Amino acid sequence: MRKLDRSPGWSGRAAVVAATSLVALLAAVPRAAADDVGQIAVIEDTTGKILPATGLCSNFLYPNALCSPQAGIAFYASHPDAYDMLVFLTNKGVPVSEKAGYPLKADVDGIGQDSTPWRTAHFGSPGRLMHAVDLGSVQSLPDDPEGIFAGSVPMSGIEVVGHEVGHRFMSYASVNHDDGVGNRDIIRGHLDSGTGVHWSCWLSSDSVMYGGMFTDHGDGTFTDVNGPRKYSQLDQYLMGLRQPDEVDPMYYVIVGGSIYGCADPPLARGVAHDITGVRVDFPIDDVIRALGVRSPATSPCHYKIGFVFVHATGNPPAAGDLEKVDRYRAALETWYAWATDGRGSLDTRVDGCGIGTAQCPGSPSAQCLNPPDGGVEDGGANDGGATGDGGGPAGDAGTGGVDGKSGEGGTPAADGGGGAGGGGGGCGCRATRGGAAPAVALLALAALLLGRRRWLGR
Repeated sequence: MRKLDRSPGWSGRAAVVAATSLVALLAAVPRAAADDVGQIAVIEDTTGKILPATGLCSNFLYPNALCSPQAGIAFYASHPDAYDMLVFLTNKGVPVSEKAGYPLKADVDGIGQDSTPWRTAHFGSPGRLMHAVDLGSVQSLPDDPEGIFAGSVPMSGIEVVGHEVGHRFMSYASVNHDDGVGNRDIIRGHLDSGTGVHWSCWLSSDSVMYGGMFTDHGDGTFTDVNGPRKYSQLDQYLMGLRQPDEVDPMYYVIVGGSIYGCADPPLARGVAHDITGVRVDFPIDDVIRALGVRSPATSPCHYKIGFVFVHATGNPPAAGDLEKVDRYRAALETWYAWATDGRGSLDTRVDGCGIGTAQCPGSPSAQCLNPPDGGVEDGGANDGGATGDGGGPAGDAGTGGVDGKSGEGGTPAADGGGGAGGGGGGCGCRATRGGAAPAVALLALAALLLGRRRWLGR
């Protein structure tokens, strides 16, 4: 999986791209039909603007892809602005490598993400949506969420989803050892185009955002054996779920005297890989010295995620497609609570009726309490909530062991071989429930243009 990177002048060009692509979204108005099946939002692309037969989505590097911004606008034509993240899938035969996370807001200081090329408005959200995930074809994921993904990174299917969700906050961090050298990007993988947004394979992280899972033999040799991954203590700090004094010291390995991090993804499960190098220990203070203090100090521990399945007219979901999506939806709630050491929880119900976990409670959202169609079929999820609660409760995540993926500064985290981006097309949708996506997009465009001067100056 590789990432897009930011080059000098990136923020200014991104602003122009963002404003231009939002105008394009409004200029071409495809039609779509939307409805909920269980706890999955299902959208029929009736014009081919969401699932183009040929060519690229505007600002996408994937050919014949799922155009997530247009799918988002279709979704919001019939759903309220009550979701923090959206996850998109399709039954179209898009490239197996199409896996991406798009951070839509750069509203947290101290995590290394200072801007984003796409905004909530590109996806039709009036303001709440902060992240979007494109999982591409449902057929590309293993039937069992715990099964190993057949793509370029041998993680489980649910870890792939968790990885893309994690790009909301990771991995954009650097370190400063207070040794006169200044900031170093060595804890992230280095690509030919610059520093990526995955942890270096020479960083001992045990993280779903990559990095090594090392055994230090004490003689300058280290053995890396890939296994189940979660959000590390460093990840949880960047996510706003853990305070600095709750993060144990970390280390990376300098291999061959390189000043760069390793960009290789994890190896096959259970396959040992030995490296030789110099161990460099560092505390969380070195990350804070490089990035500044995280502000706000905490983020909500609970988020609402909507799962959206898109299909073309004449190609409805197969019998098992929605059942598979629902397995992943429910599994993500369970995995996320485990992966954050109980500090975080998700509500993946499209009806918003989940209530979170005991450690990270949420509350039903407005569409649950006042459903527009008199009620939505229960898909059986166990967790949930609405806006979430600030800060995570206590819990432990060792930096070593099991218990315990883009460019710099918030570029779209496109995994598995490509970039990601806003759309040219858009959607003013015919839906089974009323919505106001075109009006929302117009208001959002006005807000974007008003803020353009500030954005260009970043």
